[in-house]
This record gives sequence, C-alpha cells and structure tokens, in this order.
Amino acid sequence: MISFLRRHQKSVFAATLTIFFGGMFVGFGGYWFEKRDLQGVVARVGGAKILYSTLMAQVELYEDQAQRQGKELTDAQLKELKQELLNGMMVDELLAQKADELGFVVSDAELARDIRGTPAFRRDGRFDEESYIALLRERFRMTPQEFEIQRRKALKAALVQSLLMREAKVSPAELREAYAAANKGSMKGFDKNKDAALGRLQQEHARGLLGRLLQQMQAKVEVQNLLSKVDAGA
Repeated sequence: MISFLRRHQKSVFAATLTIFFGGMFVGFGGYWFEKRDLQGVVARVGGAKILYSTLMAQVELYEDQAQRQGKELTDAQLKELKQELLNGMMVDELLAQKADELGFVVSDAELARDIRGTPAFRRDGRFDEESYIALLRERFRMTPQEFEIQRRKALKAALVQSLLMREAKVSPAELREAYAAANKGSMKGFDKNKDAALGRLQQEHARGLLGRLLQQMQAKVEVQNLLSKVDAGA
C-alpha cells in the first residue's frame, strides 16, 4: 500500500510524511468542536477546515488509479489510504499558512499555468475548459473556484518545500562520510554515484527541517483530526 502511494505522490517529502508524522494529528482536539461544526468537516488546521467530501474525492481518484493498474484495494488499505491522504492535506495546509507568514505569493498566472499543465484537463495536447469543469464536477465534486483555492494552497506548500530543499546543504566531507557509512566503509564507485547520494542526503536533511518546522507550526496552530469520529458517524 505504501509503495502504491509513493509512486503517485509528487512531493519529495510526501513519501515519508506518514513515517515522520503518522499519528501526529490523530485525535487531536476531536472533542473541541461543537456538534454544528462537525457537519462535513474532517479536519481543522487553525481557522481552515478540510471537508470530508474533498478528502473522499482524493480517495476515489487514488482508488481509480489502483483499479486501472489491476489492483483492488481492501477495506483496510482504503482506511490507511484515507488517513495518509488526510495527513498530507493537513501538512499542505500548515505549509500554506507558513508560506503566508513568509510572504510567499502564488500569482494568478502561476496558478493558471499549473492548471493548464495538468494532463487530466487537456485534450489533444491543449487545455480544454469543458474537460476541466466536467472533471471537477464529476470526480472532485467541486467548483473551479474551490479547486483553485486548493491548488493555490498546494503551490504555496511546494514553495516552502523548495525553500527547505535549498537550505538542506550537505558538505563534501559529510557526503563522503555518509557514503562510506552506507557502503560499509568502502568508497568504491563514489565518483559515479555521488550525485545520487547527494540527492538522497539532501532529501533526508530536508525532511528533518520539515519535521522541525511542523513541530513549530503545531505549537502555534491548533490541529484537529476528526476522521475517526466522522467515519464512526457515517
């Protein structure tokens, strides 16, 4: 199941989010909502709400991708998928809020370029507005305005991730030490494989920076996960 998710996540951080943060948000503040606040809401990050319908649209897309590959997900796998996707959505929301703190802005032109470049919205190699609107309505069950708000947040989160990657510096000495440690003291093939080793080490450092950033954000932003409560009442 994890391998399926990893092949379909775009972020270099996403593959390890559940390893670093799995359970981090589970059950936080689940009883702080009044009953009227629970309607359709599966999580809250600060003042932002994540809707159950938005989560389930993502789950259905992943399930459809698995079926296209000839895989049928079990109930247990779907439950895991749902939680992992929600974790990712909450992390994206936290990072989008951090981007706002840092003054990062996603322009209308950047948002349009992202949407127009999405293969699902293209027909005969060109962006097709009818396909765009129809897919959002039929598969995501949301309006273009709702989708564009979500995409803008995801792009803001990506800006913060890019910043962390740039800050995840690795010295030549550290790279050699890590390579030797991973190869039982041998430096054989170092020159040939050092770029790949550098990329892996940078991502490892970036994930550490991401973990510390999320801990700092969590100390300031109230995070509430209502997935188990909503599922129980479904």
